[in-house]
Amino acid sequence: MRNYVISNRLMSAVGFVRGGVFADIGTDHGYLPIYLYKNRLIKKAVAADINPMPLDSARRNIAEHGVSDGIVTVLSDGLEKIGGFAPDDIAIFGMGGELVCRIIGNAPWTKDPKIRLILQPMTKQDEVREYLLSEGFTIVGEALSEDDGKIYQTICAEYSGVSEKYSTAELILGKHNIKRGGELFGKFVESRIEVYSARAEGKRLAGMGDSEAALVEEFKRILENVK
Repeated sequence: MRNYVISNRLMSAVGFVRGGVFADIGTDHGYLPIYLYKNRLIKKAVAADINPMPLDSARRNIAEHGVSDGIVTVLSDGLEKIGGFAPDDIAIFGMGGELVCRIIGNAPWTKDPKIRLILQPMTKQDEVREYLLSEGFTIVGEALSEDDGKIYQTICAEYSGVSEKYSTAELILGKHNIKRGGELFGKFVESRIEVYSARAEGKRLAGMGDSEAALVEEFKRILENVK
């Protein structure tokens, strides 16, 4: 029962799941809800996707693992058809940051302190954090994971009605990640230094200011504290 394996990327959600009703948006093959239900980490789940083909794949996997009694599949555009299931925890993984924000924005019922959002945007993670904070969500936890040489950011948020302010470095790296540190975080900061150093050089050559250069120096200071 406990030998079902999922990727590090998906595994990063598990520590944020609280054990109630779990909704997986963009479920693809249904791996995450299957893992959670098989390991008795949730009471039940709804696995949703906007496209019929991945949902069919999820449905087959759910049946093959004998968990059809605890996981229902739903064809849904984001959270459009999910509110009725009264989920406690909602995972949105594998999508671009802009789409993640749009999905949350189209479901105002997620502004409920009892609901937890577990997000893993593939792009524009800083913009997702900024959006959450501006909409009154509090980021209660973060995690980093690595799969096939790529580092992924997982962001956990709950609605509080308080609009917290983050620095630019905190939006990019994650305040909780900075506080926790660790070897993988150090590797992540090094990758951001490389990316933003290239941007800073491009702006310098174009005579467009030095905001990226200042950010690189901030990243370096953070990295020194990690090491």
